[in-house]
Amino acid sequence: MDVRHFPVNSLGICSHKWAQMASCCGPLPKVAFAPVRVLVAGDHPSLRCSLRTVLEMDPRITVIGEASDDCEMVKMSKRLKPDVILMDLDMRCCDSFEAISEISRRKLAGSIVALTIHDDTTERASAEKAGVSYFLEKGVSYHQLTDTIRRAGTPVSTR
Repeated sequence: MDVRHFPVNSLGICSHKWAQMASCCGPLPKVAFAPVRVLVAGDHPSLRCSLRTVLEMDPRITVIGEASDDCEMVKMSKRLKPDVILMDLDMRCCDSFEAISEISRRKLAGSIVALTIHDDTTERASAEKAGVSYFLEKGVSYHQLTDTIRRAGTPVSTR
């Protein structure tokens, strides 16, 4: 049957049905995930700058601030509420474990990832007790760093 002989109402109904079917079977919508919000803390400006540069290469990670010592890390955590704090465990200015304990106790960040050069199990146990969720060796690869940050920034219910 030629389309010219098909009733106009039927064409409208058919094209409406096809449009409904096509919309449910068409390309999937893009799902946007909120990037993991990271606060970088370390007493060496070059370390903070390098970490920021590396982390911001991943579009799923956003660095929201940099703290130069443990006291500033606590203050910025109160203000910014980061998903993850990436900190140098060997900062010299304040007591790292006390700052970590305060952040954990007050739930100022989702997770804390500590960078360290030491393999001291006593120090790691103390840091873990204070609230550090993940440990990374300084000099870790880009993929290990970003994977750990994304894992640390993922809510527990979706892990």
